[in-house]
Amino acid sequence: MQTSSLKKFFKLYSKEMRELRPEILIVLIATLVLDLFFYFKFRQYPGMIIVPSMMILGLVVLLPFISSFKLLGREWNSNTIYLLLSLPVKGGSILGSKLLALLTQYFIGTVTVTAGGIFLTLLMYPEPGLAETLRQAQAAGIDTRISTMLSSGGLFYLMSLAGMAYLIAISFFSQLLGKMVTRFSGVVTAGSFLATFWLMGKLMTPIWHQLLTNFSQLHMNQCYFSVAAFNKLIGINTLVILAGTLIVYIAAVLLYNHKIEL
Repeated sequence: MQTSSLKKFFKLYSKEMRELRPEILIVLIATLVLDLFFYFKFRQYPGMIIVPSMMILGLVVLLPFISSFKLLGREWNSNTIYLLLSLPVKGGSILGSKLLALLTQYFIGTVTVTAGGIFLTLLMYPEPGLAETLRQAQAAGIDTRISTMLSSGGLFYLMSLAGMAYLIAISFFSQLLGKMVTRFSGVVTAGSFLATFWLMGKLMTPIWHQLLTNFSQLHMNQCYFSVAAFNKLIGINTLVILAGTLIVYIAAVLLYNHKIEL
């Protein structure tokens, strides 16, 4: 039974990934074109390498959020919602497959941009110049060990992934609320998105405040930058965002199962 459920889930996931192919290709092509353009046009200005990465990173963050409205809204626009409702799967699998596909889109996009940025850095900064930059960072007290950078970068990336999942979960919940009315569905969706975002912020802010207060009391005596403390701070933020995501996602699944299916 469990194997059958997983097969159904990954079939739904494959379907969603096919829908997201154009957006993924846009990011891949934009990364290649912009990186090549900046390399050949501005290679005498190494500081410009951040420009293409920041431009495409904005696109990478924006596309999954926009696509969340496309994936769910398409089911009503093309009347495939009735086919979905007839399938022997619950809202958890349907919404979960869409969420996983959108997070995969985000993952592919961010990995592509990061790889392009690293490659551009290696091309525009010769090895002696890069080594000198690292030495200056070490002299300023920054830990430049690969293991340290990977741990901090990985935790920061997990926090961004949790943030994206949070926005997508609110998008799903607000769209389902909007589909429960026959008129002004778009207005209800937009209003419920803003209201949910505001309410969840009100709910999570005291938790954030308490955790950060405890954290600052533990580390306030440190007079130097601590990577371990920084990682712990990122971990706290990630856990709070994940908790908020879970609350909204469960609410969306319950709404789908008990209201949309009726």
